[in-house]
Amino acid sequence: MNHFLEMRGITKRFHDHVVLNRVHFNADAGQVHALIGENGAGKSTLMKVLAGLFEPDEGTIYLNGEPVSIQSPKQSQELGIAMIYQEIRLFQDLDITENVFMRREPVKKWSRLIDWDKAYKETRKYLDDFGLAFHARTPVKSLSSGQQKFVEIIKALSQNAKIIIMDEPTAALTEQEIETLFKVIRDLKKWGVAVIYISHRIEEIIQIADQMTVIRDGEAVQTCNVNEVELHDIVKAMAGKELDDRFPKLKVKLGKEVLRLDNVSYYGRIRNIQLGVRRGEIIGLTGLTGSGRRTLAKVLFGINGPFEGTIKLQGKTFTSMTPNLAKKNGLCYVTGINTEESLLPNSPIRENITLTNLERISSFGFLNAEKERKAAQDMINRLEIEIDEGESAGNLSGGKQKKVNFAKWLFANAQVLIIEEPTAGIDIGSKIDIYNMMNELVLSGASIIIISSDLSEILGMSDRIAVMYNGEIRKVFEREEATQESILYYASGGK
Repeated sequence: MNHFLEMRGITKRFHDHVVLNRVHFNADAGQVHALIGENGAGKSTLMKVLAGLFEPDEGTIYLNGEPVSIQSPKQSQELGIAMIYQEIRLFQDLDITENVFMRREPVKKWSRLIDWDKAYKETRKYLDDFGLAFHARTPVKSLSSGQQKFVEIIKALSQNAKIIIMDEPTAALTEQEIETLFKVIRDLKKWGVAVIYISHRIEEIIQIADQMTVIRDGEAVQTCNVNEVELHDIVKAMAGKELDDRFPKLKVKLGKEVLRLDNVSYYGRIRNIQLGVRRGEIIGLTGLTGSGRRTLAKVLFGINGPFEGTIKLQGKTFTSMTPNLAKKNGLCYVTGINTEESLLPNSPIRENITLTNLERISSFGFLNAEKERKAAQDMINRLEIEIDEGESAGNLSGGKQKKVNFAKWLFANAQVLIIEEPTAGIDIGSKIDIYNMMNELVLSGASIIIISSDLSEILGMSDRIAVMYNGEIRKVFEREEATQESILYYASGGK
């Protein structure tokens, strides 16, 4: 049987390192084929070969049974292949239509001027087809991360894409946006588009995919129909070993209150926030897009201000906050999936780790390179990151970047950690490593606020769960009281 897409014996080397070893992969029109595996397994590299970013050292790609040569992204696009990356690649100051038709604007026959009426009309049709309620002239910067994902899908379809690769498409999406995305994917299947879906969220794969291929250590170790395999078997195939407990939450004896928010408000975006956090406690903070979770984190860390109300931290009361003041008093903000907000991708790992506490690696006001190297290597060893301190942070997998981000704040002696989307876009093994780090932190007396869109994670790792809606905390649950349904009820505006 010929498949719409076949990749046969794909091998890719970087210097002497074999990243892909004779990988076979196929996809069919009107189906979703999930590509799963741990970070660094080779999934993204395989798809970048298909997208024309890398040329394979060995192997052949077939479309409709015919061999094709893909040596550039332009050639891949001309063959009807589009890749939607984990990070947003849109022009934020332009509107939806301008992004969709960038560099391929329709022109009027006689005047050769851009036919904007036609462009807006076609964009509006796609928005209507997907049931998306925003206007074709809406500036992209006013959309949520999830809504921007849909714009990228529309852009791909407008280019007549027959194969759409989605790399961790739900990493920053709310439950509501994930439901909309799945509806869009089902529509794509009806239109005969082949969707290649890269994700670490196995529950999603079971829900949306028809077939799956597991990549491990650069090799395709299993391909099967999704309805023929159990979740336990998928996890084992990915990791190459048994993983017994996905959420290894420890019960820790809680101490005194270390953080208290009283009537904290910020320009109507968050209002009258009342919340306390105790020593050794993990608070889950969740809600839909626009609920105010991220704004609250930025107010607490002093990025957004001035605020109304008071923040009591480690026994001191503050009516204003700055990042430097927060850091000096043991509060840190471990940002989410946007690397540019958390790491310096072109700088060595040692500089990323030690940046938060230069005093510890300085002598007489001057940076001590040997102290810096030893301090960074010590943090790397403690967190078992298995990297070289001199490597650039941007070269790391998502899971290792998360760990480096943790390391830099542990180096600053953080005692209250706000952790945004702690495991978004990383594999199951790395997720458990992150959860175990959180356990070690609370055992040592630290306190954690998790901001997460993953309700399983919130339920699995929190002592209490605060649900936000429209800038307010609508409900605080004890862990044993909460369910996904009850959280979504309050997150959607229930009282």
